[in-house]
Parts: sequence; C-alpha cells; structure tokens
Amino acid sequence: MPPADITVQKSGLQEDQGFEPPPPPPPRRGFWSSLFGRRSAPTVNYRYLSRGVIEAIRNAPVQRGRWKFIVVHNSGTRQGNARAFDYYHRNVRRMQNGLAYHFVIGNGTSSGDGEVEIGSRWRRQINGGHVHSDYLNNIALGICLVGDFNRTQPTAAQLDACEELIRYLRIRCGKADGRDIPVRPHREVNPPRWSTDCPGDAFPYVWFRRFN
Repeated sequence: MPPADITVQKSGLQEDQGFEPPPPPPPRRGFWSSLFGRRSAPTVNYRYLSRGVIEAIRNAPVQRGRWKFIVVHNSGTRQGNARAFDYYHRNVRRMQNGLAYHFVIGNGTSSGDGEVEIGSRWRRQINGGHVHSDYLNNIALGICLVGDFNRTQPTAAQLDACEELIRYLRIRCGKADGRDIPVRPHREVNPPRWSTDCPGDAFPYVWFRRFN
C-alpha cells in the first residue's frame, strides 16, 4: 500500500537567502589520481551520474532554500526520453517551457537503462510543470522514470539511478527547513481535486522509505 497523503502548508513568500554553494566535484579516476590523490577523504563512486550530469547539477544557480520537495513520477508510457517528452509538452500540451520535469531516467528503450537526462528547467532553475499546483511546481523538483508502472515495475537500474540522483540533489540543494529534502511519489502531493495514481500501482512504494 502507498503511504498516506501528506499536507503541504504554504508559508508565504521566501526571502532571498543567496545561493547554495556547489559541492566539490568528485575526483577524477585514473592511475595518477589514485597514486597521488588525497586518501584522507572517502571517494564516492557514481554508477549512473556521469561527470557531465554531475557538472550540470553543480553549475546550476541553486537558490538556498528554494527546493522543498523531490517528486517522483512515471511517464505513463512504455518508452520515451527527455527529447520526446519535451516535444509532447511543448507542442501538444502547449507548455511554454517544454519538458515538465527537471530530470528523466530512461528504461532502455529510447535512452539507456538508468540513463539520467537533465531538462532545461533544472539548468535554468525554473519551476516545474509536473504537479497540478502552481505553488508546488515552484518548490518541487520533478523526476520522471520512463515507463507505465501500472503495467510493470521500474527497472533495477532506474531505481538505483534515481536514488543516486536524489542523494546528490539533496547535497546540492542543501536543507529544506532544517532537514533533508523530502522525497514523495506524485500521488501523495497532487491536490485531491486532481487525484492521480502516478507513479503507478505497480511501483514498489517501500523504496521511498530509504529517504526518511
């Protein structure tokens, strides 16, 4: 059974608190770095976050305290990627900023299994279009896993990639009201008037407990 719905309370306009400094880049792996690199600090090895993805996350001008939720979606389609969804959102849904999500994670059809794609909304640090609430779209990052999870479950690579991405975003974006940014399925945060089953009835909701 999915977790119970949550209540989101509006706290008014946030004061400009400056920008969140990016974490240092992970050390480059190689012979010379392993031979002469510092050994005092533990090295985090990312399997799914490429150096290009990490740099794009680091380089975005993240305002301190801006992002207060991370919301996980399914695409509701058996295949797709960021480019396909951007075309649909821009030309069919008529969304001016295109791709509604900040990140898309492939399932091996139109992009790699576990491949993380970054949307322009993250690079530009603008609101999402993934929740039926203007207020929530302004404070919630959206991650879309490609797939129809009413029919099948996400792949192991998708879940692992999503976990890597979420943990790095929590580092990059800093705390939300003094705690790690909460991670929620779409169905928990969408207003009751527009209820949704996203990310699908077959999604393994116990997976969200690792972020508590």
